[in-house]
Amino acid sequence: MKNSTFKLVSLGLLFLLVGQSFSQQNSSALLYEISGKQLSRPSYLLGTFHAICPTDMLPADKLTDYIDRTDQMLLELDLDDPAVTQTMVGGLMMKDGKTLKNLYTDAEYAKVDELLKSTIGVSAEMVKNIKPSMLAVMIVTNPKSLGCTPSAVDMIVMQAAAAKKKPVNGLETVAQQMAFLDITPLKKQAQDLYKMAADPQRSVDELKSMMAVYRAQDSDKLFNVMAKQMRNERAMQTKLLDDRNKAWIPILEREMKSSPAFIAVGAGHLGGLNGVVKLLRVKGYKLKPIRL
Repeated sequence: MKNSTFKLVSLGLLFLLVGQSFSQQNSSALLYEISGKQLSRPSYLLGTFHAICPTDMLPADKLTDYIDRTDQMLLELDLDDPAVTQTMVGGLMMKDGKTLKNLYTDAEYAKVDELLKSTIGVSAEMVKNIKPSMLAVMIVTNPKSLGCTPSAVDMIVMQAAAAKKKPVNGLETVAQQMAFLDITPLKKQAQDLYKMAADPQRSVDELKSMMAVYRAQDSDKLFNVMAKQMRNERAMQTKLLDDRNKAWIPILEREMKSSPAFIAVGAGHLGGLNGVVKLLRVKGYKLKPIRL
């Protein structure tokens, strides 16, 4: 598979696993202007969607206008670094020689094999070393499943910044982000992939519904959808969202003070009591919602 596919799939998993959004003063947006606290010029915070149909994409020309107002871009990962891609590819694989056959009975393996062939057009043997959770995302975000060729908002804004020769930096290392993908044990990942084989359309429909909410720039509704899906997995939400959000704040403060930044992270990181928007407001910054 091409490296760009691995980028999209890896980022897509994080969004599918978790997410929430939050608003203040009855405002709901995916883009915020950050000012105050002696910042010389505003920075901007964008909630992204890591695997989205073009019809649900935010208007790229309007995003570019805000990117032009800043001097640097901050993403979850530095996506324009070739070394990031190489490390990411390795992180998608199971360790210690494990394969899909180690995780299923013969009957279950046959069912998963059938699912893979009918969606992404490969046999289980061809992708036997890839983590089940990654295979699940590859299935759901496959053009045949979605009826479109998905793009990643992160990649769109990164390319816009690179075209203007603005520096692009990551808030996390690949090793850190790959570790988050391993929070769910392989056994549970395998069970979830097998369940998908029984009703793959359900996962596709859920993703499409989130795309529609994203297109409407309704972060409050997006929060409700995600919170419902995560209602029984609070511990995972804490590790994948809350803890990471808190770790990002000192980095964001340092970078915004250094020079105005366009910050693009998964939309799930914007909201909630421990979301980036709330945490920055608590620090004394003003975050103004912007509708595109």
